[in-house]
Amino acid sequence: MAFRYSLRSSPSLLLGLLLCAWAVAAEQVSFFKSRPDIYPLVLNIEHSDPSKLAPGYIFITPYEAQNPGPYIFDNSGELVWSGWGVSGPGNAHGMHVCKYNGADHLCFFQGNQQKGYCRGHGVILDNTYRIVRSVQPGGGMASSDMHEFLPIGNGKTALMTVYQQRQFDMTPWNIKTGVGWLMESVFQEIDTETSKVIFEWRSLDHVDPSTSYTWPAHTDTSGTGLNVHEPWDYFHINSIDKNDDGDYLISSRHTCAIYKISGRDGSVIWRLHGSNPTFRNINFSFSQQHDARWLYENATHTVLSLYNNGYNGYNQTHSYSAGMIILIDHVDNTALQIRDYKPRINDLISSSQGNLQRLPNKNAFIGWGNNPFVSEHDEEGNLLLWASFAQDTVMNYRAQKFEWDGNPTDSPALWVYSRTSEPYSPTSFYVSWNGATRVQSWRFYGAHNMTGPYVFLDQVNKTGFETEYTHTSFYLWTRAEAVDSKGAVLGKSEIKYTFVPSPELREFCQDETCLDAPGYGFPGEDAAKPFIPPVGVNTVPWVDPDHDGAIWSYPSGFPHTTEPLAAHYRWRHGRLVILGATIAVVLPLLAGAYFAWRFYQPRRPDRLGEDDESSEPLNGMAERKPSQRSSDRPWWYWRRWAGSSDTKYFALADRSPQEHGRED
Repeated sequence: MAFRYSLRSSPSLLLGLLLCAWAVAAEQVSFFKSRPDIYPLVLNIEHSDPSKLAPGYIFITPYEAQNPGPYIFDNSGELVWSGWGVSGPGNAHGMHVCKYNGADHLCFFQGNQQKGYCRGHGVILDNTYRIVRSVQPGGGMASSDMHEFLPIGNGKTALMTVYQQRQFDMTPWNIKTGVGWLMESVFQEIDTETSKVIFEWRSLDHVDPSTSYTWPAHTDTSGTGLNVHEPWDYFHINSIDKNDDGDYLISSRHTCAIYKISGRDGSVIWRLHGSNPTFRNINFSFSQQHDARWLYENATHTVLSLYNNGYNGYNQTHSYSAGMIILIDHVDNTALQIRDYKPRINDLISSSQGNLQRLPNKNAFIGWGNNPFVSEHDEEGNLLLWASFAQDTVMNYRAQKFEWDGNPTDSPALWVYSRTSEPYSPTSFYVSWNGATRVQSWRFYGAHNMTGPYVFLDQVNKTGFETEYTHTSFYLWTRAEAVDSKGAVLGKSEIKYTFVPSPELREFCQDETCLDAPGYGFPGEDAAKPFIPPVGVNTVPWVDPDHDGAIWSYPSGFPHTTEPLAAHYRWRHGRLVILGATIAVVLPLLAGAYFAWRFYQPRRPDRLGEDDESSEPLNGMAERKPSQRSSDRPWWYWRRWAGSSDTKYFALADRSPQEHGRED
């Protein structure tokens, strides 16, 4: 069960009057009691035809949000996995399912955001959400860029974009008193294990900057060309694809063109749209486009998809953004648009980013760029799904859909609450498992002692990211188990102590949970402030929980003492006292009895006094030796209490002639 609310609120009356106006711009997030560290953007399903949707999960990577990162949602808008913080510092872009070493993995770019590009690296996660490979470009250049990280060939190689500054003679663009700077678009195919460059292509080697439709100081991301920090981004590569023949398909936003690149020498084989196009467009145009992909290709025809932005924030060529499928006839050198995937909002237009993904069942999935929407369409373009995940300030580079099997290695998260500790006080469970896709139901257990026995309470179906279950009786200790469709246990939570509010707090709590406090003090205390004790007082309250001034009775997670619990702890304390008293009395009695027995034990006669002529000289010597009896040793010497006989000097004197091997 997810609690969804706005992070922007105001305690004051004046700001409260503006709350309705702010609600439009507020950032809606989900909150989970079992995982309060996770509060993803809410994916609001505004239109859906579930029976016609393709199977799989929705993958988005929102940024310029309070909690940026890769996220996975299901078709109903419920969170499946939050990668916020897991992906590392910076932003994540373009998360998708990729093949690596024969298995499905998650692949995305992770790095630092710049103006119109990024600096970072590619990341590959296995289905337990552990990073198994970090991929960097080679060739002694800048780190990789956000626009493409695409492992291919079972993950043996990867396609990556790189944005590299280069000095350039820019006198044609009125930079005449010094050298100018260009941002060159580069792509590489590299070995994912070694970062060895398999193929490299540079835009300045093949595309003249004069073919660009975005000029220096023209947009917020074009750059001025005057220095290394503001290079002119004349090309702006934003996608790479590769066909079975070894050639590449790339998209250039700033030249408004799609290029087929030879995999042998990097030459441009053909150019769709832009300046000097190879084909005549019959019924379409596009500009500032993204995400060009091959769908089909033979000797005479090519079918490809792209996302047409039609706008760059300054120049607008179309009334709305859309997904397109284009048929190229290589015999007639013509290009024909055969599909147009329109937005649900008539005039929705994206000034940046966006993508179109063709799904295995021929549906199309679209991310609407800097507009926080995703949609799914059937093959004919009919709308099947429309969802929003934020307001206008949040961006998302690509949104895609894949089937995925997540099997995290950490434990399910559990939080348990009861309003009182009375025997019949209901106990509410909140359980989740971030990233687990196989869970079908949850089993809940309770006990009155940490060590058990644990009683099976119920098994309930999984509902969304967090499942809530309430039992009619109170249990102090609890745990939960995740169960798959076949009844097998997938994972177990840690044993949890039930949270019980104090009597003072209880009146402001509900039967199933306690809401956040709106402020300090009680209602009506507008000037209330947090209590700050004097220095050195109650700074570590659980050291002496019985102290009258203690703020809390137990460490975090333990409730205040209530009568049933107090009786329980008094009984347990009494048992400890009895055990200690028994040990203190019985052990000294046993020790005294043992030492008394040793003291009065009959002593062995001294054989040195026996009549043996041969031993008389030795006996005389022994009598002159100091006494070595046990009673003469210090009390702390261990032999005094070891129970051994007194030490004899010249032990051979005690032996009979027969023992020496002599005959009388």
